[in-house]
Amino acid sequence: MSLDEILARGGAALTVIMTLVQISPIKIYPWSWLAKAFGRAINAELIAKIDALEKKVEKLHSRDGEKEAIDQRNRILLFADEAVRNIKHSEEHFNQILRDITEYEAFCNAHKDFENERVVLTCARIKEIYKRCLETGDFL
Repeated sequence: MSLDEILARGGAALTVIMTLVQISPIKIYPWSWLAKAFGRAINAELIAKIDALEKKVEKLHSRDGEKEAIDQRNRILLFADEAVRNIKHSEEHFNQILRDITEYEAFCNAHKDFENERVVLTCARIKEIYKRCLETGDFL
């Protein structure tokens, strides 16, 4: 028996064994493992590019969240300035600014390094004004 015959019969036997194991109730899937390993080897460059793109998207998403938080902070500060100058606001406008405050505080809690000290007291003041307006009905 030559080496070629041994390899051919051994390869055929290995193929039959792997197929039987693949369809048996045992949770070992050699063909699936082999296909996955082969696919990863062929697509390694593409996988690396996708990973790099996912990191860029994540960074952009983080920047968008920070930009939205800054916009919320600006709306909160503007609203507070108007309230201090006794400019009346509607209840709907108060509700919107309270939603901004809630989202802004959630962002700040999730991002401890984000600058927040400017708005903490302002948010508390807006909530006090809102409570007073609820009690007196002093909305626009």
